Amino acid sequence: MGCLLILLVIVGLPTAEIMVMGKVAAQIGFGDMVVLLILSAVFGSYLAKHQGKVVFVRIQQCLLEGRLPTVEMVDGFLVFLGGLLFVFPGFISDIFGLILIFPLTRWLVRACVLTGFKQRTQKSQTFERSTGSSEPNGPEGLDKRQAVDAEVVE
Repeated sequence: MGCLLILLVIVGLPTAEIMVMGKVAAQIGFGDMVVLLILSAVFGSYLAKHQGKVVFVRIQQCLLEGRLPTVEMVDGFLVFLGGLLFVFPGFISDIFGLILIFPLTRWLVRACVLTGFKQRTQKSQTFERSTGSSEPNGPEGLDKRQAVDAEVVE
């Protein structure tokens, strides 16, 4: 499933971008389309820089308060990814980049990401509790809480 999604993104997205750019160029002209793509890249870079600074300040505030900046770190990654999407030429990637950078829409993506992380973490913790090992075929009878004396030989 993961390989199919990667293949779809690598092949499907550029194909869709080219098709959309062709339709836009047919409507407004090739030169105007190129100018629009350049303007969207500049606008996206500015927006990503601004939102990146906002997220950075929030991360600093969390650290000063002694809290883990979990949500802020996810926001930082999403803003980075959104800025990266704005740099790629195309209107579809610009729309996804805007969704990731704009704070009013980013919260929905962040909620999905954090829910996915939480579910994966719970599955991992359940597996460790049931098997006593984080390894699928962990060593039999080895208690990971036991200390082992060892010497380094060089």
